[in-house]
Amino acid sequence: MSAQAPAALLVRPSTGVVMHSLIEANPAVPISYEPDLPESFRRCLRVCRELERAVTVAELAARMGHSPAVVGVVVTELADADLVRVVRAPAWAERLRTWATLTRPVPVAVSVIKTLIVSTRQDHTYSALTRLSGDDPWCLQESPRVEVATTRLAPDLDMLALGISDLGGASPVWGDVCREAFGAVVVTRDSRQELAATRESLLALREADVPVVVLVHETEEGEVDTDVVRACLGLPSRTPVVVGDVHGRGTCEALMDLCSALMSGGGR
Repeated sequence: MSAQAPAALLVRPSTGVVMHSLIEANPAVPISYEPDLPESFRRCLRVCRELERAVTVAELAARMGHSPAVVGVVVTELADADLVRVVRAPAWAERLRTWATLTRPVPVAVSVIKTLIVSTRQDHTYSALTRLSGDDPWCLQESPRVEVATTRLAPDLDMLALGISDLGGASPVWGDVCREAFGAVVVTRDSRQELAATRESLLALREADVPVVVLVHETEEGEVDTDVVRACLGLPSRTPVVVGDVHGRGTCEALMDLCSALMSGGGR
């Protein structure tokens, strides 16, 4: 994919289309119908039809090789033409109304959990996304690199995982990737240099009020002292620190600790 200028991941705020909005082709429109629209619009519609499931704007952008801002505009126009549907709050109203009539089974409306994987190393974010989704992630944006992976957690629940590598603490991209995030797994090694760089990311996440768990990637160089890690990163006691293999089960173990902390009153 060619390099693109950074673009805001929130698009068309008035319509509520964001990068983790769920989009699906309107099943009432025949597949044979080809709208008289620019190629990028027709291609977006084709991808939605071929997937035969709801897809996030982020995944759609990665599949098409465009920025989320561009795809958000395309999706909004296709929705205005009733060729695609944005699955959100009205879908819940439809489920309740259908249940109340007791005339047919209630359709499933999928919710999305947006989770961040943050590291100074792109190979760490790539491995974590691959382990979470069981598939190779899509590149959403270059420089700074943002990758995306999705996985079905339950019939009515998907996870959108964004991998953010070597972003730096002052980047304006933080505001976009942190918006409505459930939480973040911050991956680091216990070297002083990497911990110092990781601290910048933690400050940005803290500023955005995103719950965090720190995953220290274990190596064969010796036992990790989590107290030293906490001190170097300036972590409060309520922030979980997990030692594990980011190329194995480490990310899942970190997510479990994050959820345990949230369930015990550690944040949102």
